[in-house]
Amino acid sequence: MADVFIAAAAEGNLGARGLADALAALGFKTDAEPPSEAELTKAIDGIKCVLAWWPATGAPTPPWLAAFAALALERNKLVSLELAKEATPALFRAAPRVELDPADQIGFKAHFEALVAELDKLAPRETPAPSEKQTEALGKAYAALGPKPAPAPPPGEAAPTPPTPPAAKPAPPKFRWTFGMVAAAVAVLFIVGFGVGRLINAARSGDLLVSPRTGDATAVAAASTQQAPLGITLAELEALPWREAAAKIDEAAAQRIKAQAQNGDAFAQTLACLGHLAGAPGFLPSPAAARQLCDAASGQGYPAALYLSYVVRRAAPHAAISEADARARLRAAAEQRWLPAQLDYAQLLAGDFRTSLTDQTEAGRLWLLVAEEGDARGQFNYARWLRDSPAGPRDPSAAVPFLERAADSGLAEAQHMLATLYRDGIGVARDPVRARTLYERAAAQNFPASMFNLAAMIDAGPVSDQARAAELYRSLSCMRDEQQIQPMAAARLRAMRQLPAVCG
Repeated sequence: MADVFIAAAAEGNLGARGLADALAALGFKTDAEPPSEAELTKAIDGIKCVLAWWPATGAPTPPWLAAFAALALERNKLVSLELAKEATPALFRAAPRVELDPADQIGFKAHFEALVAELDKLAPRETPAPSEKQTEALGKAYAALGPKPAPAPPPGEAAPTPPTPPAAKPAPPKFRWTFGMVAAAVAVLFIVGFGVGRLINAARSGDLLVSPRTGDATAVAAASTQQAPLGITLAELEALPWREAAAKIDEAAAQRIKAQAQNGDAFAQTLACLGHLAGAPGFLPSPAAARQLCDAASGQGYPAALYLSYVVRRAAPHAAISEADARARLRAAAEQRWLPAQLDYAQLLAGDFRTSLTDQTEAGRLWLLVAEEGDARGQFNYARWLRDSPAGPRDPSAAVPFLERAADSGLAEAQHMLATLYRDGIGVARDPVRARTLYERAAAQNFPASMFNLAAMIDAGPVSDQARAAELYRSLSCMRDEQQIQPMAAARLRAMRQLPAVCG
């Protein structure tokens, strides 16, 4: 495991490897191979120092590099390397930074020694390198960071004249990170609580929330309530059920969405897909049009569109997205850590907890990732996995902390499961009072199972409780879609000699 990781954009990969070799000559354990986006959080935990090599001002910054540096900054593991003055984005300047410009041949040695000193603070070497190794490392560092000369022509031949490149065809605009956007993205990470996957997705869409990193709660609140130009933000699209997300699109937003979708904008194409699927204002209800637009955005690898393709398949099977394609796109979106895709793909893998142990394990991993994002659905499903999956511990007590958090978030399913554990004393000490409180909270959301269990707890109690139980049974006996609970509730009413419900 490396102690010092050199994080560089693609064009700096060769130089990063050379610099890693130079530092290794001084006794540092180094690595410069970029981790996958899915492994960023895991990778940062095993590293003592991240040396972020920032591109020259104006050059694009890879999403993974910004996210990795943000994690390192949060953990006080970041050192910035600049080949050009002030190349470090503003919000990363709180960490140590060293300018190592190879054009400054006089000051290069001193600056390289300053870099080594900063690395020693975070990843100290066991013994200093001997002088000959220091000279070797300095030469390797200069060779790695300096300009690469063009190869000389063969003897007797003139250097070839570079051909004039053909005129490029105009391409749809693609999102490129600018340093201002990197700063905004890091603000999202620290203030709004986005995880790494959401940060990367926000970068790809260009839908970044510009907020201060610390302090100004008023500014943060104002930014979070600002009207989105397309009617909905990427964060809302990720968090809301698709019908609720579509309801945020109005006629004016629809026109802007259509215009940007025609220009190849993946976020707008995704919203247009959603608009046609839901029949949002300004969109003709058309599963076929929805499929075409989701296809266009999916072709750009856009995770929200990949996931929405799966939704189109479920809501409109005749829309000509095959089951195999829908599942493949769902998996691709989950691999890019699009939160709804992680939830649904995990559910496919887990099934009724009778699938293979490999699928069960992957389902648990995905639900845990979502749970760690603070999502109540992920917390609930991971709790179920801990309790029921053969790949998990099958330990109800392990599920309780996740259920508590999901229940506190207001998720009725979690409130019901936790109430039942407290009612029966499974995984926790038996606590009928706590159980009733949780059942009441879920029943207030018309969660049928909690309404029935609550009524069964209290139907033999005081007169006031009997009246409450009868009220619950009447409500349940009118729920025609509850084919199991509805007849049981009606039978309980008759057993209590209560008046039957008058259903509308």
